[in-house]
Amino acid sequence: MDKELLKRLCEADSVAGNEDEVRSLLIEELKNSCDEILFDGIGSVIFHKKGTSEHPLKIMLCAHMDEVGFLVRSISNIGMVHVIAVGGVKNEAKSNQMVRITAQDGQKVHGIMNSIWNADHTQIKDTYVDIGCQSKEEAEALGIQIGDMVTFASLAREMEADGVFAAKALDDRIGCYILAQVLKDREAAWPHDVYIAMTSSEEVGMRGGKTAACKICPDLVFAVDVANAPDLVRDHTNHRKIKEGCMFVHYDKSMAANRKLLRFLKEIAQEHDIPYQCDMFSGGGTDAGEAHLAGSGCPACVIGIPLRLCHGPYSMMHMDDANHTITLIAHILDAMNDEIYADINNYIGGRK
Repeated sequence: MDKELLKRLCEADSVAGNEDEVRSLLIEELKNSCDEILFDGIGSVIFHKKGTSEHPLKIMLCAHMDEVGFLVRSISNIGMVHVIAVGGVKNEAKSNQMVRITAQDGQKVHGIMNSIWNADHTQIKDTYVDIGCQSKEEAEALGIQIGDMVTFASLAREMEADGVFAAKALDDRIGCYILAQVLKDREAAWPHDVYIAMTSSEEVGMRGGKTAACKICPDLVFAVDVANAPDLVRDHTNHRKIKEGCMFVHYDKSMAANRKLLRFLKEIAQEHDIPYQCDMFSGGGTDAGEAHLAGSGCPACVIGIPLRLCHGPYSMMHMDDANHTITLIAHILDAMNDEIYADINNYIGGRK
């Protein structure tokens, strides 16, 4: 496992529409592992490895680059930097947190985030960052402007518990890492065209999944994302336990997964002794929810990595889950063929 790459991905700062740091890192890392690099119109980057078949399937695998965070909304006369959340940041993560503001020139300005609650402490009225300044002019002299990106200033680290890794933005930098490793580990071409899409703006409405799929026009879609495990629950209701394998997501609010595709994934996992869990979301969705609707639609499935403490300054995952998922995806791409695809997609007459 390339822990240094995972750390660099997590410590990069990229909220929706501001994914330059992660995108640049991935391009540098993967430019020699693909045949061409494509872009959609909103900032997603797509690494295409051409297939060897005469009529290759288009297989899209996607993970999103953006993390939950904030934007500077205003600067008060006393130098406080007031912010608005971008994505579903947990309310408990909006107080007493070290954060960093990325100025227009790329400079980082650190501060402590705090929030003002209503009288009964049920709603946050305002969130601001104290950067130690005494006036608006002093804050502006540091390069801070309205619209600047604000992220948690967390450092990625391995925990004392064996195999456990903690960082900000594991949603979904772990997905980006897994797909990067799948591409880097493969020297020969696959039979089919493989498109690794690192998408923009998933946290604000699964936008990059839609635009990247419109660019690719895929025959199959696999989204690699995460799901938050209940912190204190270890019984049969928790299908997101860390160290027990990735999740095959049967249903969420944006998509009901193709059942034959799910069966194929389970067969591959069982054949190669790869652990997995079967999960469902009562709400939310992933890039697959939009990507599988591109054109006339296509079969899709979500492969999830279990996390604890999602959408805050730190999440936790187990490295075994990531490594097993890299192996799983490699086997999926090796096993997929026209016969399997026709069986998965036979309810609409086969390939588009």
